[in-house]
This record gives sequence, structure tokens and C-alpha cells, in this order.
Amino acid sequence: MTDRVIASRPSLEQVTAIVDFMEKHPALALGQLRGLEGRDESKKLWFKLTRIVNNITGPTRPMKSWIKYWADKKSTVRSKVLGGGGDPNNLCSNIEKKIWDLFLANDSGKNRGAVKQESSFTEDSFYNEDSMDQNHVESDPVLAFEEPVVDVEERQIGIMEKLLKVMSDQAAAMTQLAHASHVNAQAMERLADASQIQARAIDRLATTFETISAATHDVRNAIVDIDATMKRFYSTSPT
Repeated sequence: MTDRVIASRPSLEQVTAIVDFMEKHPALALGQLRGLEGRDESKKLWFKLTRIVNNITGPTRPMKSWIKYWADKKSTVRSKVLGGGGDPNNLCSNIEKKIWDLFLANDSGKNRGAVKQESSFTEDSFYNEDSMDQNHVESDPVLAFEEPVVDVEERQIGIMEKLLKVMSDQAAAMTQLAHASHVNAQAMERLADASQIQARAIDRLATTFETISAATHDVRNAIVDIDATMKRFYSTSPT
């Protein structure tokens, strides 16, 4: 793959801008602007969108290339859903899911003709270089849009979104673990305080027993002294 092709891939900011613009102009998004007035309105909107997207970080493309991108993008999203049995959960990014929900979920094939009409807008009869804004220079040739390349990029975006969610869940789990550890540490501190109180109580009880033992010894000695005194008294008394 050449650097030229890689550089032609729209950035996520550009794709988001396109989808947001189409959300504001659903008739343009669905290719429903028909007739002379509709075609004129469509050209004006596409010129406006081209200027917006080309001023965002990413490749600069001519208008007909962005028209082709949008038609191909809708076709790709539709094919993914239909190929997956009609389940939009097969879509790999939030951008694709938004395109499906906003523009394709309810068409039931009735707007397939609009895709052909959008494709016809890229023909020279629609794309008039002389009608372009004079400040917009189309110096580079239109690059063929390779949908598989974009699919890979958007799959990577989808993977990154899932990775970010996993990392967010992991951070939440780590926060809960830290909180549990803090609670456990507080419990251990309270247990240590209780152990110290218990140790001091045991120490005071031991001191009390020692005091009682000493007092008992003194009482015993006093009794012995009294007994000796009484014996001497009786032994010296006259008969």
C-alpha cells in the first residue's frame, strides 16, 4: 500500500463531521433531492460540506470524491448488516451504527435508487469545476476510495473503543479494590487499638494480682509475728 493511498483515508474527525452534517440534512443523506431545484440544492450542500471537511485535519478531497465516499459508506454499512442476517450489532464502530440508525434502518430497500442517483452526482454533468468556490483549488487527482482500507481503520477504532471500555472497567475495579483495601486497613487499625487496650488491661490485672500477693505475704508475716508474740507471752507468764 502506498503512502498516497494511506494519506487518502478520511480522519475520524472528518467522518464524524460528514455524519453530523447529514443528520442535519437527511434529504441529502438519502439522495432525495431531485429535480432541477433539488439538484441545485444538493450541489450547494455538497460544496458546503466539502469546504467543512477539507478544513478538518485529514486528506483534502474534491467534492465528487466525498460524494462517492458517502454513497460507498452507506452501501458498505448496509451490506455488513444484511450480510450479518440483518443484525446491526455486526457493525464495528459507533459511526457505522449511527449511519445505520439514522439513514438505513427504516429504508427497507426503498432508497436503493437514491444510491444510484448519488453515484450519478460524481459524473461531469453534475460536477462543474467552474461552479466551484474560487478559493477551493482542486489540484490533486481524485483518488479511488478503497473501502477495505477504511474498514480496517474503523475496525481499529472499534477495537480502541472496546479497549477503552475495558480499561475504564478495570480502573473502576481498581478503585473499588483500593477502597476495600482502605476499609481493611482501617479495620486492622481498630483491631490493633483494641489489642493495645486489651494488653494494658492485662498488664493492670497482673499488677493487681502482684499487689494482692504482696499484701497476702505481709498479712502472713503479721500473723506469724502475732503468733510468736503470743507464744512468748504465755511461756513467761507465772503459773
